[in-house]
Amino acid sequence: MSRTARSAAPRKAPAQRRSAETVERILDTAARLFDERGYHGTTTNRVAEEAGVSVGSLYQYFPNKDSLLVALAQRHLAETAEAFGGRLVELAAAAPSLAEVTRSLIELTLERNDTSQLHALLFTDAPRTPELVAQFEALTGAIVAEVAGHLRRTGAGGDDPERRAALLVASVDAAVHDVVRRYPVGDARRAAVDDLADWVLHGLAPRIRSTAAAQSERRKRPG
Repeated sequence: MSRTARSAAPRKAPAQRRSAETVERILDTAARLFDERGYHGTTTNRVAEEAGVSVGSLYQYFPNKDSLLVALAQRHLAETAEAFGGRLVELAAAAPSLAEVTRSLIELTLERNDTSQLHALLFTDAPRTPELVAQFEALTGAIVAEVAGHLRRTGAGGDDPERRAALLVASVDAAVHDVVRRYPVGDARRAAVDDLADWVLHGLAPRIRSTAAAQSERRKRPG
């Protein structure tokens, strides 16, 4: 089977409530089987059987196994966007310190990642359809814009807060994935998260100091 982005796109969205419930049951079953059996151990026939639907019914919505992965990735991103959206609204209203912003970003990213085989499959094996890429970029863009605002407000944005925020968000995401892989649970994970927060703040500290110094110098200048 050719694993192209085009062939992996889900076939259609359910139009009726009953159809939507069937699709959710198929996806829940696929998620469990991918997690238990991995990519190669999961088949569309097995998904259909355990979801209690015919293979033909499954194929109405998902032409192949890859399209199931894509749909699961889309669902994960939608849930992540909802989780981040609520927290970003809270942060915007609270005007928190940079340390609080950093900790919130790390904690939220950590909450949306886990050590399951399914999670690894979603980000290593799910074909990058145009819809999935657009969904990911929209989510990332919203997070970057919010972080850039906080960097600008706290004096840590430098000459390009958006660029700095994009690097910060990408760095935290990559680091959290590594933390989850290396330290699945326990005190070691908590210590690693604390180290990550300290590392981010240490990197931003010189920029904050230089911005504060520049602002102080401007205030000293006459009229």
